[in-house]
Amino acid sequence: MESKFSKDNLIARWLDNRLTDDEKIALDKSGELDDLKVVIDDIDTWKVENFDVEKGLENLIERKKMVISPTTPNLKSKMENNWLRIAASIVIFISVAFFALNYFLNTNTVIETTVAENKNITLSDGSIIKLDALSSISYQEKNWNANRNIVLTGQAFFEVTKGSTFKVTTATGSVEVLGTQFNVNVANNAFEVKCFEGKVKVNYSKASEILTKGQVAVATQNTLLKSTINSNKPNWMNGFSKYNKSKLMVVINDLQKYYNTTITLPKKYHNLEFTGTITHKNLNKALQTLSTSMEIEYTVDDNDNVTFQ
Repeated sequence: MESKFSKDNLIARWLDNRLTDDEKIALDKSGELDDLKVVIDDIDTWKVENFDVEKGLENLIERKKMVISPTTPNLKSKMENNWLRIAASIVIFISVAFFALNYFLNTNTVIETTVAENKNITLSDGSIIKLDALSSISYQEKNWNANRNIVLTGQAFFEVTKGSTFKVTTATGSVEVLGTQFNVNVANNAFEVKCFEGKVKVNYSKASEILTKGQVAVATQNTLLKSTINSNKPNWMNGFSKYNKSKLMVVINDLQKYYNTTITLPKKYHNLEFTGTITHKNLNKALQTLSTSMEIEYTVDDNDNVTFQ
């Protein structure tokens, strides 16, 4: 009897076409080749399509586009730009809101007077300011009780209630008080402080003086000159001004402050000194006082403008 090896050997020799005719006849009769022939015949029908390299590359690129990545470079750039715009908008909004709030909370209150006008102002702490003609004050209403600071131009009388330090600041000097009555005059480049009640501290240049009731401090040559007064309120509040060897041009400027008129004074008279009292309620009387005292004639035109000869 033939072994498996001998059969396999015959089939191998058949595949290699090395069988004799007698061996081929014997192998065909054995039926061992039937299944093998079916497989070999089927193999002949197998075909592999030719591979298109270029088309395959195109398909690969298309498939890659369909893959979702965290952020493509363009998308990332767009997202960054959008976030920058949003951040910038937020910063601008916050800045505008801050400055707007700061503006409305810290804007100064300004009160002014015109020619021949006086005003009485009552502050939130009860302090009273009487503002002379052609003068102004400015202050912050927010937190006023904790920060009582007034900026003054011109002349004003103050009745200050007790509390935190009350400060009046001018272009020339400053005054500090706690609770008192005083007058500050910085008109005509002057700096004069009169104390009518309590105590005030006057600062001018490098000089500093404490005034009590009935004392006056006048700035002169980078120092403060003290004197005394007998009145209980400023003269301007009683409707007149008193002068002691004052320059005539200073008196003329005051007249133009209390009367709605233009006064022309020749330059040769500017430095003449005047001592006396001038009313704020009657222009003709005031002009006659000046004319008689200084021996200078004057005329008045149809528009009530005054010219000294």
